Amino acid sequence: MIQKNVFYYLLILLSANLNAQVRGLVDLSLYRHTDFQTSGYIEGGLGAEVKLYSFFKPELSVTYYYGRLEDYNKLDQLGNVTSISQVNASALNFGFTPKICISCGEFSAGDALLQILPRYNISRIEAQQNRTVVNQSNPSQSKSQKEIVTEWQHSIGIGIGVDIILSDKNYDSLAINLYYTGVNMGKALTEVESTETRYDSRTLGLGLNYYFGFKKKSD
Repeated sequence: MIQKNVFYYLLILLSANLNAQVRGLVDLSLYRHTDFQTSGYIEGGLGAEVKLYSFFKPELSVTYYYGRLEDYNKLDQLGNVTSISQVNASALNFGFTPKICISCGEFSAGDALLQILPRYNISRIEAQQNRTVVNQSNPSQSKSQKEIVTEWQHSIGIGIGVDIILSDKNYDSLAINLYYTGVNMGKALTEVESTETRYDSRTLGLGLNYYFGFKKKSD
């Protein structure tokens, strides 16, 4: 409940400036991490940017993280599979980014500006393990069980990127960002897997943000 109240307070704070220019955004990011299948996990979501000043454009976003660990098969002395474990993690994340823009001003299509992206996160993290104990004599009677671990987490991440203006007619732009995420799904993964392995999903990632806004006013 506290996490939601903090997020609502930030939303009201940014909405207080009625003259602010607001743009929607779509976020898609890929984080590299070798513990996960395909050596990474993804983040995607929606949000809004509020231009309070030319150099200060805070963002609010709601995103979803998802990744799956490499499957683990336990073998007996003869090499037969005795159990199969599949573990994945996800996070519903509420982010507040007091974005700082450098060399901001009125730009034309093709121009770009540098942006610094500190982000405060409130995340509901869930890790899930599906474990199947294989019945060697009758595989159809193998038993499966599911375990789930959830937690709330506060964290801080940081990013830097380039925002490229796409049009002279509207406020659309495309940002290419390098992130270090503070959202750590590793604690929940470690707990649900119940092994000596200690996971930490904080890592670097590459993200694309598409900003869409209203049509620019004619001179």
